[in-house]
Amino acid sequence: MRFPACLALLFLAGCGESAPQLSDAEAIAAVEAANHTLPQLREVLPEPILYPDIEANDIYGVSCSYAPGTSLGARAIARPLDAFMKIDGDMVRFAADPGARELPLGTHSLYTGRSYSLHLRMLDEGEGGGEGEQSQSETTLYEGTITLRDAHGRVVYSGTGTASCGN
Repeated sequence: MRFPACLALLFLAGCGESAPQLSDAEAIAAVEAANHTLPQLREVLPEPILYPDIEANDIYGVSCSYAPGTSLGARAIARPLDAFMKIDGDMVRFAADPGARELPLGTHSLYTGRSYSLHLRMLDEGEGGGEGEQSQSETTLYEGTITLRDAHGRVVYSGTGTASCGN
């Protein structure tokens, strides 16, 4: 009894409309369009880099620390060869781009990482080569900007504030 019922169902399924067939060019175009679709933009809110983070990652020596807005907590620390940000609780390391514009103390304007690129700018340095403002210690303060871009070049974070450069 099951066999005739199954045979009838198969026959009815075969009577339906067939799926539309794409030409090779249409299929290739559909695959290429799917491959070029960017993932959803995910904004990043970097966390302050605290002393335990500095200790654990050996971030000592000559550097520039960027603190956006009126915050005192550095969101990025740049050194001549690398830079760091704390994203989602993890310290992310970036390599300096040696071809990028040089900033104070041998730091650079561009650092690259696995998932992000870090763009730094000193607003006081311009046409006149601003000197920044000397603080009480051996640091110089500038107005600086941090721009973090994802792997597709889209801005996921931007902040302007104090850049403190020194030992």
